[in-house]
Amino acid sequence: MRTMLLRAAVLSCALACAGTGQAQVVISQVYGGGGNSGATYKSDFVELHNNGNQAVSLAGWSLQYASAAGSSWQVTTLAGSIAAGGYYLVKQADGSGGTIAMSGSAGKLALSNAATALSGACPAGNVDFVGYGSSASCAEGSAPSTAPSNTLAVLRGSGGCSDSDNNNADFVTAAPTPRNSAAAANLCGGGNQPVVSVANLSRGEGDAGSSAFVFTIALSQPAGSGGVGFSIATRDGSASAGSDYQAVAATSVTIAAGESSAQVSVLVNGDTANEPDETFYLDISGISGALPAALTASAVILNDDFNLVPIHNIQGSGARSPLVGQIVATSGIVTARRSAGFFLQAPDAQADADPQTSEGIYVYTGSAPPAEAAVGNAVRVQATVLEYVPSADPTQPPLTELGTPTVLLQSTGNPLPAAVTLTTRFPDPNGAYDQLERLEGMRVTVPSLTVNAPTGGSVNETNATASSNGVFHAVVTGLPRAWRSAGVQQPDPLPAGSPADVPRWNTNPQVIAVGSAGLGGERIDVAGGCEVLGVSGPLDYSFRRYTIYPETAPSVQCNGADQPKPAPAPQADDVNVATYNMERFFDDQNDPAIGEPMLTAAAYQGRLNKASLAIRNYLNTPDILGTVEVENLSVLQTLAARINADALAAGQPDPQYVAYLQEGNDVGGIDVGFLVKTAAVGAGIARVEVRSVSQQGKATTWTEPAGGNSLLNDRPPLLLKAIVHFADGRTLPLTVVEVHQRSLNGAETDDASGLRIRAKRQAQAVFLADLLQARQVADPGEQLLVMGDFNAFEFNDGYVDAMGTVTGLPSAGAQTVVDGDGADLVTPDLYNLALLSTPDQSYSYAYDGNVQSLDHILANRALMNSAQVATLSESHARLNADFPATARNDANSPARLSDHDPAVVLLTLKPLQRADLSVTANAANAAVYAGDTIRYSVALGNAGPDAARFAAVAFALDAAVTPTVTAAPGWDCAVPDVAAQTVVTCTTAQFAAGAAQRFEVAVPAGA
Repeated sequence: MRTMLLRAAVLSCALACAGTGQAQVVISQVYGGGGNSGATYKSDFVELHNNGNQAVSLAGWSLQYASAAGSSWQVTTLAGSIAAGGYYLVKQADGSGGTIAMSGSAGKLALSNAATALSGACPAGNVDFVGYGSSASCAEGSAPSTAPSNTLAVLRGSGGCSDSDNNNADFVTAAPTPRNSAAAANLCGGGNQPVVSVANLSRGEGDAGSSAFVFTIALSQPAGSGGVGFSIATRDGSASAGSDYQAVAATSVTIAAGESSAQVSVLVNGDTANEPDETFYLDISGISGALPAALTASAVILNDDFNLVPIHNIQGSGARSPLVGQIVATSGIVTARRSAGFFLQAPDAQADADPQTSEGIYVYTGSAPPAEAAVGNAVRVQATVLEYVPSADPTQPPLTELGTPTVLLQSTGNPLPAAVTLTTRFPDPNGAYDQLERLEGMRVTVPSLTVNAPTGGSVNETNATASSNGVFHAVVTGLPRAWRSAGVQQPDPLPAGSPADVPRWNTNPQVIAVGSAGLGGERIDVAGGCEVLGVSGPLDYSFRRYTIYPETAPSVQCNGADQPKPAPAPQADDVNVATYNMERFFDDQNDPAIGEPMLTAAAYQGRLNKASLAIRNYLNTPDILGTVEVENLSVLQTLAARINADALAAGQPDPQYVAYLQEGNDVGGIDVGFLVKTAAVGAGIARVEVRSVSQQGKATTWTEPAGGNSLLNDRPPLLLKAIVHFADGRTLPLTVVEVHQRSLNGAETDDASGLRIRAKRQAQAVFLADLLQARQVADPGEQLLVMGDFNAFEFNDGYVDAMGTVTGLPSAGAQTVVDGDGADLVTPDLYNLALLSTPDQSYSYAYDGNVQSLDHILANRALMNSAQVATLSESHARLNADFPATARNDANSPARLSDHDPAVVLLTLKPLQRADLSVTANAANAAVYAGDTIRYSVALGNAGPDAARFAAVAFALDAAVTPTVTAAPGWDCAVPDVAAQTVVTCTTAQFAAGAAQRFEVAVPAGA
């Protein structure tokens, strides 16, 4: 470790010393969350700032990006120049694809004065260098900047001027605020002199007469003593003085001391000719009393004489616009503004009679919308019709929008078009996935929504915290909760060669996303089951969900839905067994072999506390707890010790948990394990007696579709053989198999990776099925529980029916995409205990707005029919799936330790029966002679306290005779067993407590 720290110190020095000191052009802002879930902007971006007092040409320069630990650099070439104090904006990727897809949390950026790709993880000699996020392998100064997120950028202090050659000191996280060359200049170290600049403008020319184009010439601070003087003059571009505008010759302008701006008007001639946009310029020269920044402004005379196309004609009646790719002009009322665009909707009077065509549309401006696009303004827009599909999700249905717009103001203060009300019948839960297409871009309203899946966010694993993205999913109140159903989700195309009978799922069109901060409002963090009242706003389409952006903050009422709920408490006759995916439960020690996030000490203790609270108070300290996604045995032992200590401190019984975990094959270092309760129930008798723990299939390989062999089981199943003891002497032998199968991620793609993922999921299911079947054949009486994160639904997902394969109830091969499945490998079948829950409570996970179950507990027939077990009941502790991401931040709550809810099974044993039975036999005759019959009267009694089930009495005679037994009512006697002696056995199904019965036995005496 000492060597590593020394290397880091040398590296930091190299980066700081090899640059240009305080660089004239610096990287001033970094945002890598563009297009991600809940992101503020659609695109990643990097902002540059000129800290000097002279313009800098960027010709031949480049901006280069590498991942946090990477050494391969992606190049974006630059062009143009940056004025003194000016900004320069570099757009990067949308989502995870595009020009350069930057990480939203950690990476490295280099500003180079050459366009050749850099080499090495930490190249020196750059104009500027920024490492952001704690895992960045190098940075200027002592450490990288703090990490941004989908909703936060890292910004250089003082508007870009802070440059101490220490990224950690120079940058702070804040809401992204991209600035380009049109932004006001911020001159660094300008002393007492202000910086003068003039902004570009554009507007329509009008149909007749002349209108004033007003330029604002601004100072960065009030003019000093003597004021600021300069000259202005117009200059032709594509517009011609005289015919298009009235020229202004060189004219002196003064900004008086204490003032910060001046305005200059240029008259533009109006006409009704349909002509291209035209440009002229305003130049500033001869400055005194100020420093120069942007000294030329362009004025674009916008053509406002065009034929208007109604919005409903642009949208059309299908998923795609019939005018895609065309430049059109339309008009409407601005209903809402976003950070990079605005919503435009036709007035109610202009709506057509076709309910399939939308009257609204999103206008994408790429940065803050122009002032003309204020809410309530009627505007004309000339733009290109686009069908936006995020590069990160190329099969997502498109969103019709207008791009590269020209916006002309027509009027202000107009009432907004009426909102369409969504109901329990529309959208129809059984209808098409895209039935809300007809309202795309329009205002909608819902009186009450019930949250189906909670507010999401971004997780900072190192600090065990999360930040909200403000997006939650809901259904109209009155509808049942929306569940994931069988089949491949629509409209995803099936991989080539898929069978025709693969089921499809409509994705639950009744689920609506709400982007609570989409229009700049506060992020709302809500739990599943809460009601959100009064939601009105434009309807967007984002991340495969129709999404409402609220115009005003709705009210929320939860009525207890936002509180954790424990699993049912076990009773005296119960055995409590649970499984818990604890979501990447790492410690605060670095393990270089797996490259895991290393938690801070406080974060690790917080995670341990949340886990202890959950296991003790909400899982009720299970007798056997299967754990998923725990780093190693040491971590699980630390958790066991924490729970034991916390139980004693809270006045609870000490479970004396013992941890069992064996390292598997997962490249990320997560494993399955067990916590076993060993507290004594009697002298020298532990509650759970562990007979053996064994890992299954660690070295098993499989043949991949492309050929070649690799390890099959990333997290091999862990098998526990145990006996659960009760204080009264009852026992329950159990074999518990804890699993964590391969995830569904990537199974949908029609490429080599998707083929491999589908095949591996099926191969793991076959391996597990074969393992369980072999145990059932070897010992049909073995009582099996199979549990954990199967990463599979209880039904066929259309790609692979993993659970069907494991339980012995596979779908037909023609109903799945994967090859070679459909065989029944398990007999007798295993039973999914989720079927014992009420349908609305069998979920363990929430994804894409739907609830679903990935965590299951299976029982075999031997356990379901066990003579020792009266009932089995399955449930969940509601701790995670229903709770917003930010619940992770409270270390004193069990909520959101993980994204999975733990599953619990209570096995209720039959009560111990105690009966005090007595038998008394008396001879009826005092003397017996040869040839007589010996008669006995036999009295049976049960003094209780319980009935005796399957009671028996045997009459044994020391000679080979043939007795006659007259049985008491309810008893059956077997045929006498005659040999050297004679035995007659009589039985009854139940001998009641307090009962007294009599038998008569007649035995012939020999001659």
